[in-house]
Amino acid sequence: MSRLVALAVAAVLGLGACGSDDESGAVPESGKTAATPAVAGAAAAPVARTPELDAIGVIGHSGATGADSAADGSDVVANSWATGTNPDVQSVYLRLLAGHPALEGHNWNQAIDGSDVSSLMGQAKALMGKDPVPDIVLIQSIDNDIRCDGTDEQNYDPFEQSVREVVGYLEQADPGVKLFLVDVWGSAQEYDDAVATLPHGIDHITDSGPCAAYTPDGRRHPDHEAYLQHVVDAYFARLEKVCAEVEGCATDGGAVLDFGLEPQDLTPDLNHLMPSGQAKMAAIVWDQLPADWK
Repeated sequence: MSRLVALAVAAVLGLGACGSDDESGAVPESGKTAATPAVAGAAAAPVARTPELDAIGVIGHSGATGADSAADGSDVVANSWATGTNPDVQSVYLRLLAGHPALEGHNWNQAIDGSDVSSLMGQAKALMGKDPVPDIVLIQSIDNDIRCDGTDEQNYDPFEQSVREVVGYLEQADPGVKLFLVDVWGSAQEYDDAVATLPHGIDHITDSGPCAAYTPDGRRHPDHEAYLQHVVDAYFARLEKVCAEVEGCATDGGAVLDFGLEPQDLTPDLNHLMPSGQAKMAAIVWDQLPADWK
């Protein structure tokens, strides 16, 4: 998750960062947090793939692992919009499984709590150690790369290059793999509107930085929201640029910005999604997934 639109503000405030946890094999009911990506069985040469759709994987941060979705601070990968097994969420994995029974149990989640773009390569290499290797890889990353300190413009190029290296690695190691990159869920304004209605919510999005919706004097700043959205959009534009350079790559086109976020969709830490929010994310991504991938 993970990530939420206000992650940059949360980071400034010293609150919990978004990210996903490391998970191997079939998705268990709860995940474990990993400090560093597991890099196991990295493929130096192209791996052998089966002709049928029989595996899916996700890399990125805690937005992908149902972080805090049990409202107890734990990661519940069963609630992941990407690879989860909770029927109430109807993850991308479960939706694909309905038409591809060979997918059963092959829902690899290598995302890591608090990760940024620099850890994606390790996660990607871990996916290449799976059997079978994924036919579709979902990538959820941006949030923890946002700085909101005036230096994001200098970070766009390095971010783009890191993503390009990961995409290139996956394309080379897993020929024919389909890659789907997602934007940050919910616009800055939509997120702030929802959080502001919750107890202590305004405190969560209050700071003196350029991305804070509220300043310490209690004023809401639409210009700060607009700036944060500009930064998010700039990072996503780099994802789209990289994706456009390779075959078999698609994005949600920013569809997740129009999320329909409601206060009850937010976890207690206000940084992640409850199962209802995970279900919304899954539905939006599913609608944007190319038809011939399904």
